[in-house]
Amino acid sequence: MVIKRYQVGVITTALLLASPNAYAGNECVDKTCVDVFTQDNQLIITAQKDSNKPTAKPKVLKPTAKPVAKPSIKPSVKPSIKPTLKPKPIKKIAAPKPKIVSTSLSDRLIKLLPVGDINFQPEQDALVNMPVYFWTQTPQRFNAVVPILDLIVYVNLYATFVWSYGDGGFTSTTNQGAAFPLGTIKHTYKNNNEYQVGLKVIWRGSWSVNGVTTPISGDGITQSITRELSVVDAVGRFTK
Repeated sequence: MVIKRYQVGVITTALLLASPNAYAGNECVDKTCVDVFTQDNQLIITAQKDSNKPTAKPKVLKPTAKPVAKPSIKPSVKPSIKPTLKPKPIKKIAAPKPKIVSTSLSDRLIKLLPVGDINFQPEQDALVNMPVYFWTQTPQRFNAVVPILDLIVYVNLYATFVWSYGDGGFTSTTNQGAAFPLGTIKHTYKNNNEYQVGLKVIWRGSWSVNGVTTPISGDGITQSITRELSVVDAVGRFTK
């Protein structure tokens, strides 16, 4: 049996913690955005918050110098020489502009899904023209509660099972199947041979935050498993 496993990673970049408000559908409220999608056969949850606020109120500096006062006593004799120096006008100091500082917070999570398996009965030397029962222990649903930033994201995935029996036959179902006599997924082989049985588990679903539900975008997540099955001819025996 060959099982393809999927890596899980967590990448977090945080510059400022705040209390964001967000809605589903990758909409942004108060500059906070959330999205859930599938990419490269992985389930990815992202959140982004940005805010721009002035750091301080501008301060206005008043002039410190006072204008020169005029003399209170008038001269009896007019001066023959005019004063050459005049008081310079006092320039007003411009008020400083407020500085804008950008702050942001973002998270990106990759969620790990349960790995599928293949089971069949009889497990060894199935017989030609006799049904073989198939089933998987992979769950039909996958639910996760994912905290990201200051939000809680609810993820709901549903599995579709696509069986290929190695002789051209296949079955697509949402049922896990079971062993004899309860199993509903079964196949009868017409010839003896070594068959490569395959199972594809396809995950699709929706996510919600703040009570708003949105389908998960992307092509979904597909897990592929294979296992070899031996089918032999039934041996006839004569008895008295």
